Amino acid sequence: MSPRAAWRLETLGFERVYHYVGGKADWLAQALPREGQDLVPYAGELVEPEPPTCLLSDSVADVRAALDGSRYGFCLVTTEHRIVLGRVRRSALNEADPSAAAESVMEGGPSTVRPNTNARELIERLAKRDLRTAIVTTPEGRLIGVFHRADAERRLAAQRDERTAWSTATMAAGAA
Repeated sequence: MSPRAAWRLETLGFERVYHYVGGKADWLAQALPREGQDLVPYAGELVEPEPPTCLLSDSVADVRAALDGSRYGFCLVTTEHRIVLGRVRRSALNEADPSAAAESVMEGGPSTVRPNTNARELIERLAKRDLRTAIVTTPEGRLIGVFHRADAERRLAAQRDERTAWSTATMAAGAA
């Protein structure tokens, strides 16, 4: 909204008013809050926000330690500001020198999706490609988290079941 409109809203008593130059699409791609009824679930709302990460300079031994006991087959290489630079696959660590830097075994520029990607569409896209996860970042590359297809399917099915149960109970109460 324009600065003038934002000021007008403040004079009308609104407390949380934003002048956001990037527009609605960019706002949503930054994983910023949204409001409304019957919102389509977004990928960014269904991520695991703290996947294993490392810095370029971290040792292969440190990356192995980060992955030990983890459900992940990879570690995301980020900057200290969580900008995704690459990915180190667990399989790349097998023959690597433990003292080598993560940068020496990383794959640069992994594919990412935006947090405002439709979750159901992402599930379908991942299934068609036989993939289990997607890395979710802002347009600038800041890590939001990792979207797990199976987790998202379970959560969306549970939400659907809750809505069905609520709807059935509401109809039964109305008939009584």
